Amino acid sequence: MNIRMFYPILNILSCIILLFVGWGFTRSNVTITENFIEYTIHPVGIFAWLVLIVFVFMLLFIVQRHNKQNPDKKIKAFSIKPPEYNEDDEMYQYATMSATKKVYTFLTWALPMILALLLLPIPFSKFSIFVIVVCIIIVQNLIFYFEMKKFKE
Repeated sequence: MNIRMFYPILNILSCIILLFVGWGFTRSNVTITENFIEYTIHPVGIFAWLVLIVFVFMLLFIVQRHNKQNPDKKIKAFSIKPPEYNEDDEMYQYATMSATKKVYTFLTWALPMILALLLLPIPFSKFSIFVIVVCIIIVQNLIFYFEMKKFKE
């Protein structure tokens, strides 16, 4: 298994978990009295946080195992440069460039369209805006994954 090819799928899974975290937190209740603030989180949010913590540890385990098996191709689980960038040789550099170009093109169209959508007099809840952002992240990871998959085959 090439972890660099699998990483966008892991990003998508983490976004789906974060979607449930967001759903749980937007369904929470806050009660403010004179001397006390009570914050009740929906059980789905609490469960999703626990799943997210398990997911992060699983990701760390996968990355650590990859780094032990491939000491010359180590990756960092959390860094500014996404670990899915595969620049081992010129072909992968080209593939990464092509994939990031397609993601950038998607974002240059998607973000202004979403801003225009949010300007319409449609009542958006906190969660619906959260869903829109998560959908953008999922689509950009799918674009990157399928573009890189073309070069892998």
